[in-house]
Amino acid sequence: MDLAYLKIKIDIIAEYEELKKKYIYKRKESKREEVKKIFEGFKQFFKLDGHFKFKETDHSITAEYKEYGITLDLDIYKNIDNPDFILEGIIKTYDKEIYDFTAEGIPDKNVFEEPFANEEERMMNETRHFKEYLSGELVYTYRYSVKGRGESYGSMQELMLAL
Repeated sequence: MDLAYLKIKIDIIAEYEELKKKYIYKRKESKREEVKKIFEGFKQFFKLDGHFKFKETDHSITAEYKEYGITLDLDIYKNIDNPDFILEGIIKTYDKEIYDFTAEGIPDKNVFEEPFANEEERMMNETRHFKEYLSGELVYTYRYSVKGRGESYGSMQELMLAL
C-alpha cells in the first residue's frame, strides 16, 4: 500500500466533501433569492395596474380583481432542495387555464466534461466546479419559460407579458 497515494485520495475526498457542502448551501441560497424574485416579479406585474389585491401563502400568491384571481403556485421547499438550478411552478388563471413554467439557472460557461475515467477524476472535476461557483467565477443566470413554448425570458414580468 502506497501511503502517499492513499493520502492524496483522502485529500481529494475531504476537499470534495467540504466544498460540496458549501456549494449545496450556496445553491440553495441562490434558489431562495430567485424564488423571491419570481414572487416579486409576479406581484410587480399586477401592481403597475393599481387595481389588484394580493393574497399570499407560503407557496403561492394570488392577484385578485373583482373576485377573479390569477395564482402563481411554487413549491418552495421541493424546488430549493432539488439538486439542480431549476425552479418549477404553475400559473392558474381565472378562466382555469394552467401554465407550467420553469426558471432555469444557465451557467455562464460550460461546466460539464466528457465521461470520467474513474471516481477520483469525477470528484476532481466537480471540486473544480464547486470552487468556481463558490468564488464567483461561475455564475448562473435564470431564464424563464413556459413549458411547451420555445421562448425564454429574462424576468417574471417578461414571462407574464408573454402569457
